[in-house]
Amino acid sequence: MLEKIKLYLKKVKRAKRIKRLKRKQPPYLKKDFGVELNYKLWITKGARFSASERNKKLNELSSKTVGYLSAYLIIINLINIYKIPFLKQLPENELGFWTTALSILILVYSQFESAKNFSIKGEKFHQCSLEIAELYNQLRMVKTSTLISKQQEEESIKEISEKYDIVLRQHENHSNIDTKEFKTHKADYFELNKLDVYRIKIEKYFRVSFMYHLMIYGPILIFAYKQLNLKYFC
Repeated sequence: MLEKIKLYLKKVKRAKRIKRLKRKQPPYLKKDFGVELNYKLWITKGARFSASERNKKLNELSSKTVGYLSAYLIIINLINIYKIPFLKQLPENELGFWTTALSILILVYSQFESAKNFSIKGEKFHQCSLEIAELYNQLRMVKTSTLISKQQEEESIKEISEKYDIVLRQHENHSNIDTKEFKTHKADYFELNKLDVYRIKIEKYFRVSFMYHLMIYGPILIFAYKQLNLKYFC
């Protein structure tokens, strides 16, 4: 009797687990393959567009950072050369240090950034998203057409799926932040509240822009602190 009760409880537990897993399953997986492929094309297309914009932004920030650091290098030396009254001149040893440090930083940074090829990556992601968009439109035409048979529809879906796999193999994969960024534009569909959207935007900022902003504005803050320290505490 006890064994039967244990067996019954195991069955109930297993049924609850299966039901819970089904509830967690994405809606598009509960339908036919055409719907699943439609979802994959749609979200990948959007994520690749986001990846293209992200790389274009990185390329812009990278160029700005090199420009600002180069300008700081010149300005630091001009302060001591022209002896501007309202700015405290840096001691010769500190001036030499900052000049050398910035020169090395600009050299190393430029090499690393140029190797990342943000501009080229942005163009490739854009091209990839256009190719997927074309497949997405083809699939929509197949799914909504009333002039083709069920067999023809299945064959067309299979062909589009194979082309989709080829496109994915030909291009670099996007980052998960690109998918998150795309979802913020469809917040209602993905059931994202304002806090979720805000968190994603903060995550994107720290993963994309923070380091560059730190390098652009960091030297200004250090210089301002140094000037105040020399003027009021020395």
